Amino acid sequence: HEGNIYVKKGYAEKYPCVVAHMDTVHDIESNLSIVEFDGALTGFNRHTMTQIGIGGDDKVGVFICLEVLKHTDNIKVVFFRDEEAGCIGSNLADKAFFEDCYYVLEFDRRGNADFVIDANGVQLSTKAFQQAILPYVHKYGYSYSLGGGTDVQALKIIGIKCSMANMSCGYYNPHLDNEYVIIEDVMNTLNLALELIENITESYDFE
Repeated sequence: HEGNIYVKKGYAEKYPCVVAHMDTVHDIESNLSIVEFDGALTGFNRHTMTQIGIGGDDKVGVFICLEVLKHTDNIKVVFFRDEEAGCIGSNLADKAFFEDCYYVLEFDRRGNADFVIDANGVQLSTKAFQQAILPYVHKYGYSYSLGGGTDVQALKIIGIKCSMANMSCGYYNPHLDNEYVIIEDVMNTLNLALELIENITESYDFE
């Protein structure tokens, strides 16, 4: 649908939903090698012998969504196109797909500590949702924050009712040649997502 990929696994009355975007600002490099230093991943161009971006924004989000899909019995997942070009895919999202979702979690934020509840002035979730998940947010070292534009903001604007959030997921220096990914931070985000999905099974809708 409009270049987005929609996945539903299992059969339930309602589902948690996780999303990420498939595009990156970096060029596709045939000479790209991934190099690890003490748990950090970065990109290296074998031809020019220089550091280059690895697309952690938002390959990390795609990885986390795939892991959630693998480890969760009843789940919905969306991979959006062209977020970097202005959230094109999410602005054209199939709204009916989200009608039976408890909430939407996105993994498209640099760092390791931001749990974004407001994106460019757009409120993403209810106070009740924030209160319900707060123990898990704190357990994994996150705190509520403001963030920039991304797909969950677009979903809210087009009228999808469920509470949403965007989460730091372990990539750093997005859009730059010295972008890198901290594996420990990625796994921490994944574990937070899995614990939320296991324990938060109520809807917190608003328009």
